[in-house]
Amino acid sequence: MDSNLIPTATILSGSESAPAPCKVNGFRKVFIGPDGLRSGWRLAIYLALVFSFQYLIIQRGLRLIPGVAEIAKKAQNGDVMTPQFALIFESAGILMVFLATGIMSRIEKRRFGVYGLPLQGAFGKLFWQGALWGLVLESFEMLAIFALGGYSFGGFALAAEALAKYAVLWAIGFVLVGIFEEFLFRGYAQFTLGSGIGFWPAAFLLSAAFGAVHLSNPGEGWVGALAVFAFGMLGCMMLRRTGNLWFMVGFHAASDYAETFIYSTPDSGLLAQGHLLNSSFHGPRWLTGGTIGPEGSALGFVVMGIAFLALTRAYPAKKAANQ
Repeated sequence: MDSNLIPTATILSGSESAPAPCKVNGFRKVFIGPDGLRSGWRLAIYLALVFSFQYLIIQRGLRLIPGVAEIAKKAQNGDVMTPQFALIFESAGILMVFLATGIMSRIEKRRFGVYGLPLQGAFGKLFWQGALWGLVLESFEMLAIFALGGYSFGGFALAAEALAKYAVLWAIGFVLVGIFEEFLFRGYAQFTLGSGIGFWPAAFLLSAAFGAVHLSNPGEGWVGALAVFAFGMLGCMMLRRTGNLWFMVGFHAASDYAETFIYSTPDSGLLAQGHLLNSSFHGPRWLTGGTIGPEGSALGFVVMGIAFLALTRAYPAKKAANQ
């Protein structure tokens, strides 16, 4: 009880007693802070919306479309990704989180863009810079594994027509993966949780969740999940430095594309249907990552460290637009 109300309470009686307003005020403070509805409740509403849309759109809606249920079943029972699965389910995931965020933006009376993906700049300079960095750093890791005897390129796995088809499909698919995963873990959730507990504590918790989610992939392991956690922290750093997620959408898409399609290796324990090369790993697991893929390689952590150092120099610290 607020001690300032005690003297008043002692001289009032019956219907004039002060405890009722005190209780109302205390109850209100649980939900309302200086800036309106507290961040924890806003995040809880957002998550409830996300899970509701997941059920309605993905678990129910998509399975009404002929052939989609079979695509999902094959993906869940095996360890091979298909472009059809990526295009359908990543698009549905994007719709899910965009709808939830759109509702929250109306509740909070904020522009959608402040949560990390402003329409202005979409697929612009930052996106392509991120894509170039992702391609270069992933290539650096793969060439290092090759130089140490852990990777062979093999021959081409596809004929010309199929090569062109899968190159385009996977490019689109991994852009969708980049948008969905970056916005899910570093969009509204990062903005809102960060406003409550601070940017970096929120980044740590959400990056840990990002890594943990990948453990559900067949062939994934704790080393790969730790690498995904580090990737998430890199993404938060670049969100802080650039002010939005477009750099990391490009970086994420290009890294996955290079790893999965170009170098044709497992990505978080999953192989892709329709990849460029008949490549192979050989050598110790610490070098190749084994079934996890390059994410599970010790060299992956070296490359991630190089990425942190290089990107902090290339993109000097500045106040993020949505912080």
